[in-house]
Amino acid sequence: MSNNNLTNSNMTENHGQSSCQEVLNAMIFFIDDEIHDQDQLTTLEFHIQQCQPCLQEMEHERKVIAQMKKLLSNACHEEAPEELQARISAQTALLAAQMSAPTQIITEYRQSQTTVYSDEFGGIRIEETHIEIQSTNEFGGDFPLA
Repeated sequence: MSNNNLTNSNMTENHGQSSCQEVLNAMIFFIDDEIHDQDQLTTLEFHIQQCQPCLQEMEHERKVIAQMKKLLSNACHEEAPEELQARISAQTALLAAQMSAPTQIITEYRQSQTTVYSDEFGGIRIEETHIEIQSTNEFGGDFPLA
């Protein structure tokens, strides 16, 4: 942050539950909608509404960010090589064909069971059986090519 046209004496006020310094520390996160804690978001919004220097700083930061994005988008305007575009197009067409295939349902059954038998003379006999049930559903569907 640049603290454009603001002095330290302007930015030491306390509006509500947060100080100007706390708001400035969170300013970029606030501008980028990266604050997910509703209480913190409400506190920052309240402070910015009440504090003219913080509001001015937020507006300045938004302008700087917008200008940077504009400059970067103008400087980074490149086309992908034709070979890469062709590979992406071919892979997209293959994926679309796979996704438009009819639904497949695969079900497998297996069982595991251990049975212990004992007779009246103390003899023991163990039998094992294995069971496993597995079901897989693969769904085909529309895949937009454009």
